[in-house]
Amino acid sequence: MAGIGFELKKLFSENSILMKLRANLFSGVVIAGPMIMGAILLLGIKNLAVNADATLHQQDLLIVVITYSLLFSLLLINTLSYVLSRYVADMVYNKLHDRILPSMYGSISLLLAVGAPAWALFLYFSKLPFEYSVFSFTLFCLAIVVWTQISYITDIKRYKEIIYGFIFGIVSSLVIGYILLLYNFEVVSSLLASACIGYGVIMVTYTFVLHRHFPYGKGTSLKFLEWINKFPSLPFVGFFTSAGLFAHLMIMWRSPLGAQVHGLFYHAPPHDIPALFGFFTILVTTVNFVTSLEVNFYPKYRLYFSLLNESGSLKDIEKAKDEMLTVLKQELLYLSLRQVFATVISIVLISEILNVFGVGFTTTMIGLFRVLCIGYAFYAIGNTMLLYLLYFAADNAAVSPAFTLLVVNIVGTSLTLNLPPNFYGFGFVAAALAMFIIGWWKLVSFTQHLEYHVFCQQPIFIQPNTGLLTRIVRRLERKHESNGEI
Repeated sequence: MAGIGFELKKLFSENSILMKLRANLFSGVVIAGPMIMGAILLLGIKNLAVNADATLHQQDLLIVVITYSLLFSLLLINTLSYVLSRYVADMVYNKLHDRILPSMYGSISLLLAVGAPAWALFLYFSKLPFEYSVFSFTLFCLAIVVWTQISYITDIKRYKEIIYGFIFGIVSSLVIGYILLLYNFEVVSSLLASACIGYGVIMVTYTFVLHRHFPYGKGTSLKFLEWINKFPSLPFVGFFTSAGLFAHLMIMWRSPLGAQVHGLFYHAPPHDIPALFGFFTILVTTVNFVTSLEVNFYPKYRLYFSLLNESGSLKDIEKAKDEMLTVLKQELLYLSLRQVFATVISIVLISEILNVFGVGFTTTMIGLFRVLCIGYAFYAIGNTMLLYLLYFAADNAAVSPAFTLLVVNIVGTSLTLNLPPNFYGFGFVAAALAMFIIGWWKLVSFTQHLEYHVFCQQPIFIQPNTGLLTRIVRRLERKHESNGEI
């Protein structure tokens, strides 16, 4: 996010509508690229399956296997995503670029060591045909690598190469899938293999870009684990936020709208498809945060803390703080208004378009889309407040809105399963609204007592970090030193 922000400042510094449009396009593609890529890939594979005369069961099996592989790998990596982002930011700030690439391989290895056996066990109990399980396992592992690379690639300024990675992956996947079907290979295996190839192409592209940008590196690849000891709340924030965002989808798979596809694989198309369309309506907030908020707020934020660190006068510090908080309030207001406008347009216009042209949407699905749009709007604004708390290093405060989202979503969505379908989706709306309220309360409380948090909560003496993970890392560092590798 910071890497994108620095580059966007150059574009916004030129008072040109074209340059600002270009900045928004850059941030939109880079931030939303993986999501858009996944949706396009699923639609393309679905179309290839239909043209190959695949049965409905084969089509459903393809979609759920790919969706599960990508979704659960994303949940796993999000547990470390905030930790890795903080670690990379610190390494860049301290100009320790040779520490970045080793940590990427260390985090990938750790995630694979945890996730791969768990996913293999899930596939075993799902009793998928062996070849399908192999492709699902491969896709799961490739997705872990790609999601981790994306956590690092935000420091890369070559946006065209990031976009090309998405495009090459999609095109490669669909072309390979078409060729395999052309030679009459089995439909499900062919298209699962093509999805693996697509993510493999992305992985290779990003590996090349990252190695060209960062030095090969030195030291233990698990150095980032110290940051878990330093910031123990970050893994919880990452997991609670991502699990809270997807919890209603998983619960609805076992609802009256859901159906078993195979073994432990379930889906609920009447809910999943409106949820996907509803999720796209918050892209305006995602893009706006990276461009308008990041570009406008960061200079004020930096000025305030620079004055604190560089012995600025009390009058200048107070003025900088007031300006920073004023910009924060303004940008949050603008973001909220844009999201409300986008949500209203989506509910009114897109719902009517879907209703007129049909495109497979039933009345229940259109109603779900409208409800979920409201939920995603609350989530987008609440998540922005959570990100600002992390920006202020208020990690403990950020846990509350993330945890609230997860708990209320699970409880609320579960309760609606006993109600008529008209009430489906309101569990997520309640969860997102609760996240919004808690996030707003925490952010206001923190900023109103900013001086207390900046000065009074700091330790009088530097406390050495002696956590278990830190001790393990330092032992590995000494081992590297003794081998002459540092």
